[in-house]
Amino acid sequence: MRKPQTFLQIFFLVIVLLLTSSSVLFSSIAHGATAIPDHVTLTWADDPRTTQTITWRTGVTTVGGQVEYAEVANTHSFLNNARVAAAGIAGLKTNLGDMAIHSVTLTGLKSGTRYVYRVGGPGCWSEPRIFTTASAAISGFKFLVFGDSQSINYDVWKSTIRNAYQAHPEAAFFANVGDLVDVGQDYNEWNNWFSAARGVIDTIPAMPITGNHETYTLERQFSMPVFFTAQFNLPPNGPERLKGQVYSFDYGDAHFVMLDSQAGEQAKFVPGMLSEQRIWLEKDLRMTNKKWKIAFIHRPLYNNKNTEANENIERVFRPLFDQYHVDVVFTGHDHVYSRTYPLRDGVRTDTSEKGTVYVASGRSGTKTYRNTISKDWNEFFYSPVDEPNYITVEVMGDVLTVKSFKQSGTLIDAWVIRKATK
Repeated sequence: MRKPQTFLQIFFLVIVLLLTSSSVLFSSIAHGATAIPDHVTLTWADDPRTTQTITWRTGVTTVGGQVEYAEVANTHSFLNNARVAAAGIAGLKTNLGDMAIHSVTLTGLKSGTRYVYRVGGPGCWSEPRIFTTASAAISGFKFLVFGDSQSINYDVWKSTIRNAYQAHPEAAFFANVGDLVDVGQDYNEWNNWFSAARGVIDTIPAMPITGNHETYTLERQFSMPVFFTAQFNLPPNGPERLKGQVYSFDYGDAHFVMLDSQAGEQAKFVPGMLSEQRIWLEKDLRMTNKKWKIAFIHRPLYNNKNTEANENIERVFRPLFDQYHVDVVFTGHDHVYSRTYPLRDGVRTDTSEKGTVYVASGRSGTKTYRNTISKDWNEFFYSPVDEPNYITVEVMGDVLTVKSFKQSGTLIDAWVIRKATK
């Protein structure tokens, strides 16, 4: 009497497995843009206290993109209280077809306020999401840092970013140190990257930089990071030929500078790009009066590869980091987590008050290296070959605290910089 029931159980199990396998298969098939808004992304192109930049994509035939938004206090009557902002639109040609990238910077927002928003247009809106503006006077804040997320399977990146945000929901934003994807001009990779980051990237701003892989074409030739700059609407205050790739912004009592190390890949497109950045960086650091100075650059000035050095990058940027006492420089490329002693002129100093700490951020995707080693300048070294990692940075008055965690939440390293009270 039990055989028919057993047969049915097995039959339905097989059907479930087939459907599951099919969904995995279909999810990996290349798909272009449609009328439904997706890849909804928060960044800042202006003041985090009173503005919010929102970008998304649709099919190329979609026109008239809009954002509807209201204070969360009015969520119960969102549609009646919502304000409307019209987005700009730009076409993007990809290997998956033409797409439309919509972007708008909301202005005149209240500081320290939660807003509910949706993007799209009549008849085709996204689901509502929430963002929070920075407080007018920020006593302290936390942000997340992710090493290279380039992957074969972006479910790994998905777990890293979602685990990090779930463990630290108070994070104000996140930064990625470049090599977000493996082939920057393959839109299949961006589909997977944005899909994995959904739920975080539309809730807190992303402030990324480019890596060398953002410049790779399908033929493994070099190009400008077109897909990156099209989709991340970042502060337009960088060098003229590198706007959207090099920029700076303030949050609380910290000044952030975001640099581009891909001089080799972009040499024929932007000759002298390192010199152009040096001129810009000197002025940028000279003009800021923030207590903390934090920099991001993909290729490390002090690397952990046994066969690779980045002497040109060190020669250009290290004197300015020394002169203006940049506190921390976050890097990528080597896919290890490490930090140097405080360095000045490439030499270990007694305290962080006299030198800069250089932090290799690790990896948040699938790619690992087995040929990395600890160097003389490293105070701490860890190769995350077992599982990916992420970093939290908390700025609180005169104290900056950095922690590195495995994807699963295990603490790898923790350290502190304290400013001398003046």
